[in-house]
Amino acid sequence: MVASIINLATARTLMAVGRQHNSITLEADAQHLLTDVWTSVGVILGVGLAWLTGWLWLDPVIAMVVALNILWTGWQLLDRSAAGLMDVSLPGEQIQAIESVLERYRRQGLDFHALRTRQAGTRGFITLHVLVPGGWTVQEGHDWSERIETDIRVALPRAHVTTHLEPLEDPVSQSDAALDRSTT
Repeated sequence: MVASIINLATARTLMAVGRQHNSITLEADAQHLLTDVWTSVGVILGVGLAWLTGWLWLDPVIAMVVALNILWTGWQLLDRSAAGLMDVSLPGEQIQAIESVLERYRRQGLDFHALRTRQAGTRGFITLHVLVPGGWTVQEGHDWSERIETDIRVALPRAHVTTHLEPLEDPVSQSDAALDRSTT
């Protein structure tokens, strides 16, 4: 029981740190410890209830529930690990944070399209096209892009942001922007 309590405390700490740092490894270690805790609880509960009640069938039933929990946890870890190997989009709340930053700049006359995100380990990768007035100098457009990239990195500290400048008035930019809006 003492080992289970220590494992539970350690698992909770690992889980919190794993979520904070988006670390599948720490979360998997926490899940492993939690399955050990549930296994110990199941053994104690199964044997104890069978002994107290005389219902010997309780022990194997509780053992099956514990085994199903281990299988379910293993499946979730495999699924999440496989997703980590694929190019998956950033979670919805992070995309919303990006959109909030972009909305501030839309109110200043800029526009955006071709927003693409992906997750790789603990880092997020973001690319987007920044549409600025065609009469601006390259320096002005670059300065605005740098501000936008910085604001996105403030909202998502582990993000790598790449922007591409396009003139607002270019028909190709506008048709690309319209195509992006129709596919989302």
